[in-house]
Amino acid sequence: MDFRLTESQQAFRATFRKFIDEVIVPAGYDVDHARDFPYANYKALAEVGYNGLGHEEAYGGSDADPIEVTLASEELARGCASTFLSVGASVGLFGAPLRAFGTEEQKSEIIPGLVSGDLVGAWALTEPHCGTDAAAMKTAARKTDRGWVLNGSKMFITNGHCADWIIVAARTSPEEGYAGISNFLVKKGTPGLSATEPLEKMGVRGSPTAGLFFEDCEVPHEMLLGTEGLGFVQAMKTLENGRIGMAAYGVGIAQAALDESLKYAKQREAFGRPIIKFQPVHFKIADMQTDVDAARTLMYRAAWLHSRGECPQSLFSAAKLFATEAAVRCTDRAVQIHGGYGYMAEYRVERLFRDARLGPIGEGTSEIQRRLIAQETLAQFA
Repeated sequence: MDFRLTESQQAFRATFRKFIDEVIVPAGYDVDHARDFPYANYKALAEVGYNGLGHEEAYGGSDADPIEVTLASEELARGCASTFLSVGASVGLFGAPLRAFGTEEQKSEIIPGLVSGDLVGAWALTEPHCGTDAAAMKTAARKTDRGWVLNGSKMFITNGHCADWIIVAARTSPEEGYAGISNFLVKKGTPGLSATEPLEKMGVRGSPTAGLFFEDCEVPHEMLLGTEGLGFVQAMKTLENGRIGMAAYGVGIAQAALDESLKYAKQREAFGRPIIKFQPVHFKIADMQTDVDAARTLMYRAAWLHSRGECPQSLFSAAKLFATEAAVRCTDRAVQIHGGYGYMAEYRVERLFRDARLGPIGEGTSEIQRRLIAQETLAQFA
């Protein structure tokens, strides 16, 4: 076994890390307090090629493998979780299923704008009455001679109020359960589509979340994404692959918490010496480092297998589960190391603490990940 990155991967990470430290990290406080889509960061990331990672060169993207995408994603999450979330929702949650299931006409119209940072995407699955239970969705799409008419609502949609394009899951066959769901591409400004103002949130405030409403919202036939009735399959595939991304979210935040704690503990003095000299701080640092290393190893293994065309879903779930919960533990320790200052908004760990808490909820709760891991594990003994 060789756990070392290649020279090109190390160089890629170093270059991108420098960009993150110089451009993204300094803007973190302002992004959090602006509570709007981080357009400046989005455009800057497009200019250095992040938005195009994994997208076809024909649309302006670059042929990056899952390991390189994961390396860059960890660095972005370390720099600004809000930017990671909104950019990921646009080029990942929206862009990935479009790339995988869209027609050539759909892809050529939209993906170049995502890669260049001129278009913003969103993915609308969750509804006010159901999150994890996607099969219970009520948003419906009725077929007509001219296309499809959508009626219903969505909730907690990242980029919902500002997206130029949205993938919307709707029920096309009420009696068929999971097999009765299809996905549609809905363009901003389509009559019948409306959005709430960004919702007030605990964390990742610089990544706007909104509710969406569809009232006799008509979309043409050619805006069906992929095959009718396979919307749920598309959604599950998107979420499965996105779990490596959420693992990167957790690892990035946990690493930032560790970095901030080390920096503060070296400067802060108590009883005549820096607090990094005290054993209670040593133990917190040791626990944080252990969590970061373990989470990163799980994440790298998942990305490596994915790059080989293997998709062990229990491992993807384990990486997401452990990394996001590790981020919660690490940020809690970081706030404790900072003491009273850790509770103040001017210190970065306060924001990291709030941002970390989304990880065990978003894109498949910790409870769902444990269920998926258990199902695959127990199947060996069936």
